[in-house]
Amino acid sequence: MKQHLKSKKQNQNTFNSSDRRQQKAYLIWTVTTVIGLLCACGVGGADEPQADSKEKLIVRDVSVFLVSAHGKKLNDAALFRSTTPGFMQSRRLSADVGESDKPAPLGLITFEGPPVNDIDVLLEFPSGRFLAHWPTARIQSKRIYWRSQNLLKESPLSMRLSESSWLRPLQQADRLCVNGIDKCDRFILYDVELDHNPRITMTSAENGFQIQNADTYPLKALTIMQPAEQQGHWKVAALEQVPGIKKEEKQPEAKSDQPAKVKPVDPLSEESLKKKEKEAKAKALEILGKQLQAVGALPKLAEAATKPAEKKETAAAKQKTPAVTVPYLKSAALTRAEALEIWRKQLVDLGLGKPEVEHVLRILGEHALRSDQATIVYCLDENYLDKILPLEITPFPDVIRRTGIVILLDADPTLLKRIDALITQLGHQSWAKRQAAQQALEEYGKAAQAQLQKATSNKDLEIVFRAEQILSKIK
Repeated sequence: MKQHLKSKKQNQNTFNSSDRRQQKAYLIWTVTTVIGLLCACGVGGADEPQADSKEKLIVRDVSVFLVSAHGKKLNDAALFRSTTPGFMQSRRLSADVGESDKPAPLGLITFEGPPVNDIDVLLEFPSGRFLAHWPTARIQSKRIYWRSQNLLKESPLSMRLSESSWLRPLQQADRLCVNGIDKCDRFILYDVELDHNPRITMTSAENGFQIQNADTYPLKALTIMQPAEQQGHWKVAALEQVPGIKKEEKQPEAKSDQPAKVKPVDPLSEESLKKKEKEAKAKALEILGKQLQAVGALPKLAEAATKPAEKKETAAAKQKTPAVTVPYLKSAALTRAEALEIWRKQLVDLGLGKPEVEHVLRILGEHALRSDQATIVYCLDENYLDKILPLEITPFPDVIRRTGIVILLDADPTLLKRIDALITQLGHQSWAKRQAAQQALEEYGKAAQAQLQKATSNKDLEIVFRAEQILSKIK
């Protein structure tokens, strides 16, 4: 009997041991399975980065503006002609047939990322006007509104641009299609004229230029493209930032609670009597002077007696503007491709993609690299861009990048000498020389206006006649 119980106990211990092994194996299998599932779901350990599987919607808004140092508007309607296709219905004058495919300053909005339904794009212009846009949108008072747009990976485009069009690469870019009620394209384009008075002064320096920015906003990524003696080459000066003028905050004067003590004055004192005598003599002289002026015996005094003081204040204000040296990047002149490569790197650093970068470089190559004058190219401060051209997108995208690039003309210090030489050429014996000078001065526009006004009193009647013709076209 004892032996039977002992054998039964041994069998029971064997079974319990077997059960424990099975439970342990099951527990290990369960833990392994859970870890595998967590890894498959992308949940790693503490030291492993978690992968973000969500694709982000990136919106890029890049505007290129052309402005004259003597003008008051960005992308003034008189600065250049439209080269956009006819279906965009620009309010600018159209370019001639031979120049219809040349790049022109435009604003561009592109979308990259996942498809999105029912998105609104609102662009406002508190002080300015729209000259063209595409696709069609609702224009209200001081805003343009692309309502209920669908962003799609692929969709039939409303209008196909010709192979020769400088905008054709944008239709072939890897960007979402903007599909509205009846129009669709891979971008939003807009041409806007904005009020802006550039307050930038440029002077020559030993190894570059001196720049003064009299505005409160800084100039970012500034470059100066100066034509070199070798044709097709430019000397490039650059600086990361040119600061603006900081507004001085007036500190309020500390007011005392106690009233100011007034020193008593004795009206019969010698000092008081002399003061009254001087005032009486001055008043009598003033009356006599007016009587002599009335009968023509005395010339009238100049009315603007305060003008010298105003000029002094203006000169003092200019002296407060800090002058910053912009050095040449290289002593040797650069080719067209090398000069544009400098801006390519800067645009990439600003977060623009390849389609947007190529779009901007096409415009810079046409308008910033000139053979007749040095141009200043810089990025607008983002706060200032948001002020003059607010952009609102609903629902708000994951990433939005705004870039405003300005090409400033007519700031070259050697430009005045060229204009004077052209005005002299208006009286040349050769008709072809006179005609060429007139055409060049018309292209300079407002930059030559002050000197042309002086030329209307020239002794040479041919110069007077042609100067008046040019001024009538500029105005």
